[in-house]
Amino acid sequence: MMKAKSKYKKPWGIGIVKLMLVLIFVFSSNAYLITAQSSLIHLHFKKSRTRKIDLRFEMIHNLIIIPAFINGSDTLKFILDTGVSHTMITSLNGTQGISFNFAREIELFGLGSGREVKAFHSFGNVIELPGIIGFNHNVIILKEEFDYLSQGLGTQIHGLIGYDVFDSFIVEIDYTSKRLTLYDPKHFKSRKKKRLLKKSDIIEMEIRKRKPYINATIYNDDNEAAEMNLLVDTGASHAISIFNFTDDKMEIPDNSLYTFIGIGLSGEIYGHIGRTNKIAVGDFKFKKPIVTYPDSESVQLTDFENDRSGSLGADILNRFTVIFDYHGKEMILRPNSNYKKEFRYNLSGIDITTPVPDIPIFEITKIRKGSPAWIAGLEEGDQIVTINGIETSEYSLGNIIQMLQSRAGRKLTVGIRRENQHFLAKFTLEDPIK
Repeated sequence: MMKAKSKYKKPWGIGIVKLMLVLIFVFSSNAYLITAQSSLIHLHFKKSRTRKIDLRFEMIHNLIIIPAFINGSDTLKFILDTGVSHTMITSLNGTQGISFNFAREIELFGLGSGREVKAFHSFGNVIELPGIIGFNHNVIILKEEFDYLSQGLGTQIHGLIGYDVFDSFIVEIDYTSKRLTLYDPKHFKSRKKKRLLKKSDIIEMEIRKRKPYINATIYNDDNEAAEMNLLVDTGASHAISIFNFTDDKMEIPDNSLYTFIGIGLSGEIYGHIGRTNKIAVGDFKFKKPIVTYPDSESVQLTDFENDRSGSLGADILNRFTVIFDYHGKEMILRPNSNYKKEFRYNLSGIDITTPVPDIPIFEITKIRKGSPAWIAGLEEGDQIVTINGIETSEYSLGNIIQMLQSRAGRKLTVGIRRENQHFLAKFTLEDPIK
């Protein structure tokens, strides 16, 4: 096992396409404005007799995308994210006529080795989901467009929404049917809960600063156990991210790979990716999960998170039907058909995004030196136009990522457009951390 050189200090776990950030406000008055209004913010069913609402969601890279409306806007796409404490607008591309109530400028710090980010805090807004409405809603609006979420998911994403949904309802996420059910907590009767608990396990949660945390156990290659405190993060596409080594048994595996992990609010994130021996969440155990270890320069923990080891992401959560009960401080897990599926990651060494979301143009934005794609001569900026003879206009970005994660030994022939040149490149997927 390879020891970490130093303890990671400071926020937040990210998946390959995950924006991970901690809202640290420079001016205490700004933080007060948000805290002071929190007790007035709540989402409600539009019809008073409604006891639950089912919403269909879109899922890309394990992330849940739902429709929302702010101040009477057209439909906006939001990631449902337990890892964010306030609704955040990351991009207004493609929106028309949207307006926000009173706002003042603040500064945010997030994942990445770069700078703080300017944003606006707007309050007194009206937010709507299908059949649901909330008043006096706080919204954080990034001053500069953060398009990486849209480019990394292949579709226009306008923002993130989290705590206000989970605090207002008991939330059931059925990953296999892509159905979100929001229950009125007053009518979530014991009979319903008892039925849901069949073949399920209840995990105790702690809600700190509007985010859920659980304890889990990780086992190293010597099968030594270490307890971890993890943020439960539906907005992270990875399985596990560890960046604070609170136990000597928690180490970066020897057989790990140093690579680009993603882009955070404050810049690019690099780190190691590897497989740990096992992780246990309640009574559920997973062998050889993929774990990311972001660099210390990219992670900044606040004082109340010094005991936090990392985050539990959607590549674990999507193996269950998950029920979040923030007021009962419980997370209920019931295994689904994905429970035993293999943990996979990108085996090609290239990261692909869509420069124009929702249009099938696929560009290589990062390439790992020594990877199969690098050896085949691919470069950053190359546009992929065919894969195994099929035009990429027939694919979504998610389809292509699935191919790159499929299995070691799979051969791919990709057609490349580089400026005025067109050529074919062949490579075989490899798993250097198996």
